[in-house]
Amino acid sequence: MKKLLIIALLFFTFQCMSQQRCSTNKHVEILNIKYPQFLEARKNVNLQTKNWIKNNINSKSQTIITIPVVVHIVWNTNQENITDQQIFSQIDVLNADFRRTNIDAIMTPSVWNNVAADTEIEFCLATVDPNGAFTSGITRTQTSQTSFSIQTDNMKSTSSGGIDPWNQDDYLNIWVCDLSGGILGYATPPSSFNNPDDGVVIGYKYFGTLGTVQSPYNKGRTATHEVGHWLNLDHIWGNGGNCGNDNINDTPTQEEENYSCPAFPHNPNSCGTSNSSGDMFMNYMDYTNDACMNLFTLGQKTRMTSAINQYRPNLLNHNLCSNTPPVPSWNCLNGNCVDPLNGNGTYLDINNCLAACFCAANTPPLYENFQSGLPNWVIINNDADDTWELTNSAGFNSNSSIYINNAEYSTNGEYDDLVLPTLDLTSYSSIYLTFDYAYSLWTNPSSNPNWSDTLQIYISEDCGNSWQKIWEKAGLNLVTTSPSFNGFSWTPNNNNDWSSENIDLSNYTNQDDIALKFRNVNQYENNLFIDNINLSENNTSISQLASNTKKVIKIIDLLGKTKSKNSNGVFIYIYDDFSTEKKIIIQ
Repeated sequence: MKKLLIIALLFFTFQCMSQQRCSTNKHVEILNIKYPQFLEARKNVNLQTKNWIKNNINSKSQTIITIPVVVHIVWNTNQENITDQQIFSQIDVLNADFRRTNIDAIMTPSVWNNVAADTEIEFCLATVDPNGAFTSGITRTQTSQTSFSIQTDNMKSTSSGGIDPWNQDDYLNIWVCDLSGGILGYATPPSSFNNPDDGVVIGYKYFGTLGTVQSPYNKGRTATHEVGHWLNLDHIWGNGGNCGNDNINDTPTQEEENYSCPAFPHNPNSCGTSNSSGDMFMNYMDYTNDACMNLFTLGQKTRMTSAINQYRPNLLNHNLCSNTPPVPSWNCLNGNCVDPLNGNGTYLDINNCLAACFCAANTPPLYENFQSGLPNWVIINNDADDTWELTNSAGFNSNSSIYINNAEYSTNGEYDDLVLPTLDLTSYSSIYLTFDYAYSLWTNPSSNPNWSDTLQIYISEDCGNSWQKIWEKAGLNLVTTSPSFNGFSWTPNNNNDWSSENIDLSNYTNQDDIALKFRNVNQYENNLFIDNINLSENNTSISQLASNTKKVIKIIDLLGKTKSKNSNGVFIYIYDDFSTEKKIIIQ
């Protein structure tokens, strides 16, 4: 019953979804209601633009205008966390399209070659952040929000799962995220109103030319189109309905938007005109496929130049893209060595920081069966709701384990991390992670949609500064029970409800500062249990050995010293630092 409301809402959402090339007009309608000052200011833009162009028509040729860009990646899944290379590809497209160095410029019909424009506008990823520190011009924000909508615009706010903009007078803020409603992107047109929502939003599947992009919007032209709106261009057919006015003299009157890739000429008698060349459907401000777009006009260039001079003048003179990185330095923050990117860190040598920080690592083996309570490991619980906790109601070969109460944890998409102590593996040639886990679905996996919580394991080679996913299970792959689903808050009854996992980490040996974390991704399904976490050179978990034999297990190092067992008869796998070899004796 608890899933019915969610299913109903999803069904309604799916029914309403249809792909929209651009939703800037919809965004403007929302802004008009949200900010009456914006509505009033926009009423004056066309007249102000006309007057500016009239007064500056004979001014000297403009110099190159370079716009500093910050790209905010707001991601929930790894796929949404697009690569730097994909971001670079989009900046390259913006520069090529606005400077008319795009290779498909040759596809512009000859009748319009005389109006096709180099706008003399360029874009650069900012190298200076609002605090004056060096930056890559890219921010990355992991969020519990599975998608964002145009109605809420929440990707633009840290408090609502996104990230606050950088100073919008100085930077073009572009948010890249999972947009709901089939929307490719939208932008905020300029005005004299200081709009706190100013910027461009692009779906992660339509940003750049590689990685996650999807045809036919895989050439980066969604961003070109939306930045055009950000610089005060209207759709080429106008915004007032059929045969509207886009306020540009050198674009032919056009009845409506075009899709796909029309043949030239297209609609030669559009809107009752005698224009034999038809629609300029290859203009970046139409709706055709990315591969069919290839020009801005001289009139559009003038209008964008006017917008920068009137409404975005800070873009005319700045040094936000010219600084070189400062000398690296480090601060010890939350157990990690972090470069503040301003040269003012406490430590000028990374090794000194590592020695003073949490990164002073332990050596394996590491074994935890939760019999003595919850260890002093790091638990990351960003939403301060249900998270990893100790239970005395279930365990493998015991009554204790660690678990997360997904059955009552209704905030879908939340991450909860259990971070193990940092390890130094420099003296090891092999290392294995073994653990036991138990999980049951709540809902029938054959239903539509399918539901499941997810268990992931990440590894870090730099003491937790960056992470790579190495293991993941969800759905039937994660289930350890028969039947696979139980419609109640489930707890394992015996060892048959558990499974064991063995992960070879030998690729990470001969390194220090290795960190591991278990991540639960909640989908409001059922409880997940973990027990007997073991990191060692041995690829068989101690819990497996104990469950498969009734014999007593001893581990003896080469000096003949027998190691201890806990009260349950399961060996606690710890040996002296000087003992680098050992053997298992089963008696």
